[in-house]
Order: sequence, then structure tokens, then C-alpha cells
Amino acid sequence: MIDNSKSTPELISEAYKNDVEEEYWGIIHELHKRGSEVEFSAACKLIESTDPINREIGADILGQIGWRDNSFQDESIPILIRLLADGCDDVIASAAFSLGHRNSPMAIPILIELATHNSARVREGVVSGLSGLESEAAINTLITLSRDPEVDVRNWATFGIGNLSEADNSDIRNALKERITDNDYEVRGEAFIGLANRKVIEIQDALIKELSGEFSGNWAVEAAKIMADPAYCRVLSKLKSREAGNIEDRFINDIDEAISCCCGDSKT
Repeated sequence: MIDNSKSTPELISEAYKNDVEEEYWGIIHELHKRGSEVEFSAACKLIESTDPINREIGADILGQIGWRDNSFQDESIPILIRLLADGCDDVIASAAFSLGHRNSPMAIPILIELATHNSARVREGVVSGLSGLESEAAINTLITLSRDPEVDVRNWATFGIGNLSEADNSDIRNALKERITDNDYEVRGEAFIGLANRKVIEIQDALIKELSGEFSGNWAVEAAKIMADPAYCRVLSKLKSREAGNIEDRFINDIDEAISCCCGDSKT
């Protein structure tokens, strides 16, 4: 529990010493919510520090400071872009992630240059920074990163091109098709949803196979729901019978919704 009575300098001091991720981000989110000139000035001061931990904290604060009103947008973006050239990988990554919240096309060229960075966390930050930007160059970089050897990078890049972008072309579809055979179930799921969003009917056999296998989450179910095709009716009904009592009720509800979309009145 964050002590809201503490001053901004006190919270920053706690963030510096805290190595528990959930607690650290609880402190940062409190500073985001405050979102005043006090927090912005403190972040700017941290960014000028010779200590990379301070610079990282500063970048994390700038990502969503005053998020309710999108405060300090114009002031924060150039600072975060400058941090993409920092000498510390963690600072670069934090700046890239924060730019993802700021959603600014100004950062695209430098983020693209970092797409081949040795640090997987930096590459994941690049994905965050580029996702949601309807730029051909940004999307092409996300396509490349959807083939990254690191699963978290692949996963978020697949989500970026599949769900956060409305663009649709053969390169995007082919990249998503590659990922439906990924060895990670979440990457496969994001790819199925991305293809379902684009109503790619060729996924039918692969999606039925996914729904027939071990249940690892509701991605494939969501894809079937989006497709709303009777071809998925029977496999969804079997999935519900097989997993009833084994998975959380919320997942059963998801399956029921997909059955309703695919089966209509004929729920066999």
C-alpha cells in the first residue's frame, strides 16, 4: 500500500530503494496521478542525474505523468527521445516504453534504429514505442520484431500489428500467419486474433486445432468469436464440456459468448 501522505521527493526516494516491481510501479503510478508541475520538475531533475537509476525513474515518471489530462505531452516527448541515446540500456528501455504511452510519431526514426539492439528489454521497449502508430515504417519494424528470438518481444510485436493496428496488407497477414505455429501459446493466440480481426478464413484448420488442444487462455476462443463462423460451433462446444470445472468461470463465459456468435440457436 502506497502512503499517499508522503511528499513527491519521499516517494521518489522509496522508488529508488525498492526492487519489488509491483511496489515500484505502485509508487510511480501515484506520481503519475499527482501529475503536477512538482512531479514533472522532479522527473526532469532525475533525468539530468549521473546515476542511471535516477534517469530510469525520471523516464518512467514522464511516460504517464498527468495521464488523466495527458499533461506535459509536448514537454516530455523530446526529453524521452533524447534518452534513447543514453549509455544505459535500462534507461533506453524505460524511455522507449514511456514513448509508447505518449504515442508520438516523432520518435519513430530513432526507435527503428534501436530495433536491432542487443538488449531484449530495449527491443521490447521499441515495440511499445511503435505500437499503435499507423506508420508504414513503424509497422514494418513491428513485423520484423514479431520474428524476434525473445518471446516477450515477439508476443508484444504480434499484438502490436494484430490488435493495435488497423492496417491490413499481405505482409501483415503473412507475418501473423507465421506466428500461428509459434511455440508459445500466447504468441499464437495474438496471431489468431489479429488474423480474425482481418477475417482471414484460411486460419480455420489451424484455429480448430488450437481449440482442440490444451486450454491455455482465451485467445483462440476470442478469435473464434470474432470470426462468428459455424465451423467453430462443434469444437467450442466440446471445449466447454471438456474444461467445465477445470478453468475459471470467466473463461467459460468467454466460451459461451463464442458459442453464441458461432452457433446461433443451434448450440451443438
